[in-house]
Amino acid sequence: MRTIHANVNNEKGPLNRFFSECIGAGRAAEVMRYIPMKQLQQVQKECPFRYIRFHGIFHEEMDVVRRDENGNLSFCFQYVDLLFDSLLEIGIRPLVELGLMPEALAEKKAYVFWWKMNTSMPKELREWEMLIEAFLQHITHRYGEDEIKKWYFEVWNEPNHKNFFTEYQNIDAYFRLYEATARTVKKVNPTYRVGGPATAGMQWIHELIGYCRENSVPLDFITSHSYGIKGDFDPDGNAIVYLPSTDKVSNEIRHWGAVCKEEGLPLCITEWSSSFSNTDPIHDSYYNAPYVLRAIKRSEGFADLFSYWVYTDIFEENSPQRKPFQGNFGLINVQSIPKPTYYAYTFLHRLGDTELLCDDEDCYVCKSENAVQILLWNIKKPETKEGNRKYFARPLPAPVIDDTQIRLEGMKPNQVYRLTVETIGYKSGDAYNAYLDGNFTELSTREETAALIEASKPRKAISKATADENGILAFSVPQTENSADLIVIEAD
Repeated sequence: MRTIHANVNNEKGPLNRFFSECIGAGRAAEVMRYIPMKQLQQVQKECPFRYIRFHGIFHEEMDVVRRDENGNLSFCFQYVDLLFDSLLEIGIRPLVELGLMPEALAEKKAYVFWWKMNTSMPKELREWEMLIEAFLQHITHRYGEDEIKKWYFEVWNEPNHKNFFTEYQNIDAYFRLYEATARTVKKVNPTYRVGGPATAGMQWIHELIGYCRENSVPLDFITSHSYGIKGDFDPDGNAIVYLPSTDKVSNEIRHWGAVCKEEGLPLCITEWSSSFSNTDPIHDSYYNAPYVLRAIKRSEGFADLFSYWVYTDIFEENSPQRKPFQGNFGLINVQSIPKPTYYAYTFLHRLGDTELLCDDEDCYVCKSENAVQILLWNIKKPETKEGNRKYFARPLPAPVIDDTQIRLEGMKPNQVYRLTVETIGYKSGDAYNAYLDGNFTELSTREETAALIEASKPRKAISKATADENGILAFSVPQTENSADLIVIEAD
């Protein structure tokens, strides 16, 4: 039987909120739209993040670069200003992905995504440097040097992946691009932060560190990406993916976090999730909530920034989404219906700032001025040989398992406490199963959307318990498999 034991006087220290440092979004032009911005405002109210990262800051939709009939370049940052102003107004800063290549500068016409992001090197490296310098000078003038010192500048996106860099087999090409970019950033201001390699699968980290050390190239932080599945795509672009372990992501983070710590460099995970596929229903499933919580807890102390990919299903890499739920990455779906993972992040946000010592690795025990909070979860890897797209696409009723016993010491003797328990699990905080039960293919009425928003809310139960004469508060919490609970304990 599982027992979570803690003493409210035995403090571990300040809660490490690295999990709320950053959140992802698809591309700049998506975030600028009314509904995605409205959704981001909701996120910032209920589980705020400090930074946001997205593709496409120099894409043609943003109208940053033009070349006239004489071959002369001009830069315009009007749309960039509108986006950055909007983000700063709601309390979130950009983690700026410097890439990919504007059409006017590109060596080739090589595209990825429905919205055509150019993945080639620049025709002239000097012109790329001109863009970066103009961009940095512009935002410095607009927002001030002290503000921009707080931003991150990441060079490219997944240069080791065939979809994102035409020179993906040539690491030296990335080194040239990285060096030119990093030196230009430091030319504008030597205190601005620049890093990479922004790779898929935690690769090229040793190589970039070695190159920068040997050539005195600026490198302030390491970035890379980690996803929890193995697999590939079929000829139609559908993912055929499997969960090899509940700990694939956190094991990678623990390994590379230790490497970066030895090198004196922060490790910033600028994309991570249970799956790299935006058609994987694990993202919609209640299973994803304890998966994410376990990955976060096991990565603590190894990642300095841990950016979940992404906050909204308004995400158009393959095209606009055609169904309310089709396995996209977001914490919130197209119709602004929160998914279980969204509530996992709201639970994390509601933890007190002081963490208590506890030897259970699948929970947090924290306290604030007037309350104790316990966030606990359990996770069991599916026993199936099916891929994610089949397994998680159907209802997955969760068996009842043994209650979890809670034992808190150091409480006020004989005090009556109010216990509020909120649960994410099967049909609790679980809009996806309500969607499956309703046999929806689309949400044709506002009432249907409202019903799923209501179904998305975690179940709440309120009870009371009394500490004994020794200040020990003991109670049990009912459990189902692959669930997560936030318990708030307050004097009644």
